[in-house]
Amino acid sequence: MRCQLRNSNMLMLSPGKLRRILVRGLKLPWQIPAYLVDRVIARVWLRLQGLECGPGCRFVGIPVVNIVPGARIILGINVGILSRFNSNPRGTPHPTILSAAKTGAVIEIGDHSGMTGTSIIARERVTIGKWVQIGPGVCISDNDAHPLDPNLRRQRPTRDHRCAPVTIEDDVFIGTRALILKGVTIGTGAVVGAGAVVTKSVKPYEIVAGNPARVVGTVPISQDQPR
Repeated sequence: MRCQLRNSNMLMLSPGKLRRILVRGLKLPWQIPAYLVDRVIARVWLRLQGLECGPGCRFVGIPVVNIVPGARIILGINVGILSRFNSNPRGTPHPTILSAAKTGAVIEIGDHSGMTGTSIIARERVTIGKWVQIGPGVCISDNDAHPLDPNLRRQRPTRDHRCAPVTIEDDVFIGTRALILKGVTIGTGAVVGAGAVVTKSVKPYEIVAGNPARVVGTVPISQDQPR
C-alpha cells in the first residue's frame, strides 16, 4: 500500500518539478567539494597566511592573499568574499585579490561588507567601512604601482612611486569594474557607477560616474534613515 502511494505521488509531480529534483540530485556530488573548500579549506588556508578573520565571514572560492612580514589584512564580522567564477550572476573576472605589499601596510574591511572578484592593493592603508558593497572587477589601490619618471622605472620599476591612503566609509556601493585611486576618500552612503575612475574624494551620498568620475546625482534617503 505504501509503495502504491509513493508511486502515485511521483506520478502527480509536474514535469517541471521532476526536472528540478533531477537537476538538484545531479548537482549534489559537485556541491559537496565546493562546500568543503568554502567552509573549511578556505578558512584554514587564509589563517595560515596571516589573514585576521572575524566571526561569520563567508568565502565562495579561495581569494588570493599576499601579506608581507609586518603587514596586516583584517576582516570584520560577516564579511563576504566571492572568488569563484560563477559566484556572481554579473560575472567574476578573477578571484578576489588582497595584497598588503609593504611592511606596515594595512587592509581593513568592516563588518557586513561584501565583494566579488575585487583587487585591493595596499602599500600604506586601505580602509573599508561597514555594509560596503563592491561589484565584480573593482580595483582599489593606494599607490601608483610604478614611478612616473621613466628613468626610475628602468632602475627600480616597483619602487619610489607615490602612495596615499584610501578610505571608503560605511554604506558605500561601488559598481562593477570601477577603479579607486590613491588618496581618495569615498563618503558615507555614496555610490560609484560601473566603470568609473575615481581620482578625487567623493562626498557622502553623492553619486559619481565616468572617467574621471564626476558627480551625477545624490542618493535618495528614506525617511527612517536620516543622514
